[in-house]
Parts: sequence; structure tokens; C-alpha cells
Amino acid sequence: MEADAAITLITLLLFIVGIISGRIPVDVALMTAMVVLIISKVVSPGEALAGFSNPAIFIIACFYIVSAAVRESGALHWWVMKLLGDNTSLNIFLPRLMAPVALVSSVMSNTPVVAMFIPFLRDWANRHNLSLSKVLIPLSFASILGGVCTLIGTSTNIIIVGLLQSSPESASLHLFSPAVVGIPIIIFGIIYFALIGHKLLPDRRIESGDFDIPDPRQYAVSMKIESGSVLSGKTIMQSGLLKLNYSLLSEIKTAGKIISSIRSNRTLKDDDTLVFIGQPEAVTELRQIPGLSPIDNQLSKMETPKNSRALVEAILATNSAMVGKTVKRSLFRTRFGSVIVSISRNGRQIKKDVATIRLRAGDLLLIEAPQGFVRLHRHSRDFLLLSRLDGIMLPDMSKAATTLGILFVYLMLVLSGFLTLLSGSMLLVLVLGITKCITLDQAQRSIDGRVLLAIGASISLGVAIQNTGLADLAVNGLMSVAGENFYLNLLMLYIATVLATELITNNAAAVLMFPLAQIMSSQLDASLLPFAIIIMFGASSSFMTPMGYQTNLMVQGAGGYTVQDFFKVGVGLSLIVGLMVILIVPLVWPF
Repeated sequence: MEADAAITLITLLLFIVGIISGRIPVDVALMTAMVVLIISKVVSPGEALAGFSNPAIFIIACFYIVSAAVRESGALHWWVMKLLGDNTSLNIFLPRLMAPVALVSSVMSNTPVVAMFIPFLRDWANRHNLSLSKVLIPLSFASILGGVCTLIGTSTNIIIVGLLQSSPESASLHLFSPAVVGIPIIIFGIIYFALIGHKLLPDRRIESGDFDIPDPRQYAVSMKIESGSVLSGKTIMQSGLLKLNYSLLSEIKTAGKIISSIRSNRTLKDDDTLVFIGQPEAVTELRQIPGLSPIDNQLSKMETPKNSRALVEAILATNSAMVGKTVKRSLFRTRFGSVIVSISRNGRQIKKDVATIRLRAGDLLLIEAPQGFVRLHRHSRDFLLLSRLDGIMLPDMSKAATTLGILFVYLMLVLSGFLTLLSGSMLLVLVLGITKCITLDQAQRSIDGRVLLAIGASISLGVAIQNTGLADLAVNGLMSVAGENFYLNLLMLYIATVLATELITNNAAAVLMFPLAQIMSSQLDASLLPFAIIIMFGASSSFMTPMGYQTNLMVQGAGGYTVQDFFKVGVGLSLIVGLMVILIVPLVWPF
């Protein structure tokens, strides 16, 4: 193996290890890989930076703005609530949920669609006494299935279209080309959940007085007995700490010891640390008890007065710069003027000093923040979901009809071929701005620059894999199993893409697998299109782990899911989708 190939392979392996460990954000890992390849002269600066001029980058940026306009106008709120209805039978409710989610996701970025639905579903589940863990995985999977129905439904599809620009086959694709395969997949996916999938979903809810069942909104909150306070010297029974409404005393840290067996006659002492487990409302309840103060007085250091603060729940984004850092090193309080009160991971509370917790993508954060925090940071690149606990902010719906009307005209113009995806997307954003469906400030804050950086950098890694011959080696390995059988090669490429997606996210997988499709089609003397479409669907078929797709990470924290939950529910759907894709794609796009 030549030196350049060895360097690229080592860089790729280190990138994968960094992503899987969860300690390095995807964008940072990809940018680091790109810099290493430039310094080692595996790729030239021109080759490395060429990815940032790809049309896909600009189309994705435009659709961040379009998605924000639809969300801010409230265009879908009323429609969504009507569709949910009141039937709590999962084999009836899940189709009513998944069908509209898939439809909306076909023309909007999946992430804001799921972010919009989570608060609605949380309120709906509470009103109907249904566990939230029964509906959030179907929500994420429906958005993924819907996203593959159009060329603009997901950033992965847009990337593949951008990579296909230089090939003659791209001219045969139009906006709804993938729908020929995507619509049957959505139908079978909904049938799967209605008949089988809903039985495999976990039922995690917290019952009165029972804190053994993990609750996705359950946190560990540490409080300290103030020196000389009224609580010091009292037994736990006398203190009233066993009669709280929203939390349970879980353990006591005293004199360097941790006591997890709580007895009512135990005496409280100065500086004892008490760990409570409960719902977010527990923070407010505990702060009202005389003699208790937040651990390390973190909350009291906030400059804003207590009556002007609010509790906020937020899910940490995959590409947040805080991923892999402890709360203290992330400088959260300095950056946002707010304090992380507690952290829940996979539906389980983390019983540690908050400042020492190392943050991971998908963590559910309970934040005490000034009023207006949600408004200022609702488009933050660090959070995938941001909502106040005291209610959902109602949007200004006066522009709802205008927004949807403009989007409909755009779809017709692109579908007719009058406008290309790139020119149409730019014109769409311009018209939304002129009609004041979105402000300049909202548009700027809605664009996730880290995702765009990650996509541009990943293209440079794909170039290195192709230039150094690693793509040829990979293709030879796949073809040694499949021979010259077109269908077997298609299957091998699909499986490789799905595995890459589950490990290193969908966008990176699409970029890294595309050179393999080019070489494989060339060696088989076949059209590139069926192989490219296979990657398009394979890179969006992330159902078995939460790491491969951002929407899976979003619902993992909010629904309290484990990795095993995703695999248990997703393996059946993956088999169904894979079988249908392999059978239908060659019929629509012949070799």
C-alpha cells in the first residue's frame, strides 16, 4: 500500500473511532481529517476545498431557511393537531402520525419537522395517558422514510444530486424521481408499525411513587444543606423531604461517603449533599425549601433575578462544539448566560456533579435561563430541540398561507423543469424574504454552518479515497463476493452504505460511498444512476442505531430510548426497506 493510501486509511479509521466514541463532533472530526490530508499532500488545497463549491451546499443552506420560515409561520401547527385526533390505539394512531410526518418531511428538512412534533406529542401523550416512548421512534422513522421521496427531502439526497452534477445521468432525475421507490416504502413502513412495530416499542413511564422505571424527563438534581440552616440536625422524616410532589430523595453524600439506602431517621448535617431524582418541576420545588441550596451555588451566580428565569429543556446537537467536553469546560454559563441544572441520558438521570459531566450528543439538558432564552437561541447550532416547560411559544400565523403558497409554486416550477434545484431554491428564499415570511435575522440563525462545513470537508475525504486507490480496493473486495452479478453488487453496495450510515452519520456515508458507486458502475459497464440511487436510500436507512441520523438522536433523549430499543424496532424495518429498494431500483433505473 502506498504512503498516500496508508495516510488516508489511518485518517479514515481515526475519524470513525472519534465519531463512534461520541467525544468529537462530526464537523470537527471531518475538518480535522481534511486538514491532515492537505498537510500530508494526499489532496491539494484546490481538491480539498472543491467540496465547498458543490451546489448541494447552497441548496441545503436554502432549505434551512425555508424550513425555518415554515416553522416560524406556524403553517403546520393547526393541521398537525387536527390529524393527531384522540384515538390512543397505536395501530390507528401511528398511521395518523406517520403519514403526515412523511409527507411534510418530503419537502422539508427532517430535523425541524421532528423538533416541531416532539412538544406536540409530549402534550398529546400526557393528555391521553400514553407513554411518549411509544410514539417518538415512529416519528423519527417516518421523517426518514418521507425524506427519501424527493431530491430535497433530506440533505443526503441533495448531496448525491450535487455529486451527480458532472454525470450525464443527472439529467434524467427530477424532483419527485425517488418517490417511485419512496412511497411504497412509506406504505410498508406504516403497515409494519401498525401491525408489529408498536408491540416492540418500550413503554417507559413513571408511575406515582415509583422511580424504578426510567422516565425520559427524569433528572438528578443535587442540593446542599446550608450550614446552620433549619434542616441541619433534623431527621429526614422531620425535614419533610419524603413528601415532595415532583422528586424522590435518592442518595446522600456525607463526610466523603455515599449513602443510597435512605432511612427516615437519618440525621441531616451541615454541607450534606442530597441527590433528588424527579421531573423538571422538582428544581422549582426544591429551591423553595429553606435550608437547601443548589450544589456549588451555580444557580445563585446567575445575574438575572429569580423571578425572571425560566426552565428550559434542550437536546444537545450532534455537531455542537460542546460534545465531548465537561459542562465546566464548555463554558455554558458564560456563552449562554444560563446554567445546566441537570442532565438526563437515555432516559436515565446522571448522578454526578453537573460541572464534571462530559456531554454527549443527544443528552437532554435541563437549563435555568433568563426569560427570552428560547427566542434568542431557538435556532442555535448547539441544540436540536429547545422548548420552555411552561408552554410552547405560539407562532405568528398571519404568514402561514403565504409561506405554503410560495412553497407550492416553487415545487411546481422545479417539477416542470422551468427552474433547477439550485436556482429555484435561491429564488424561493428571496421571495420568502421579500414577502416577510422570514426575517433576515431568522434566516441567518437558521443556517447550520457546522453541517455545511462537515459536508464540504467530507467531500475532500471522498476525493482522497478515490485518488489513493482505496475506493478501488473496496470495490474489488465487494465484487469478489458478488462477482459480475448486477443485483448482488447492488446489494453489497447497499449493505456497505447502511453500515457506514449507522456508524458515521448519513451525510458522511453518502460522500464516502459515492466513489465506490462510480468505480463499480464503470467496472460493470453499467449506468451510474441505480448505484447512486442505492446510496441515496442506503444512507437514509438509519433505523438500527441512534447515531446514524440526527432525528434518531433527538428522540433518543426525549423518549428515554436505549441503543437496544432502536435495534429491536429498527432491524425489521431495515430488512423491509432493503428488500424493497433492491427489487424496485433496477426496475425504475435499469443497469
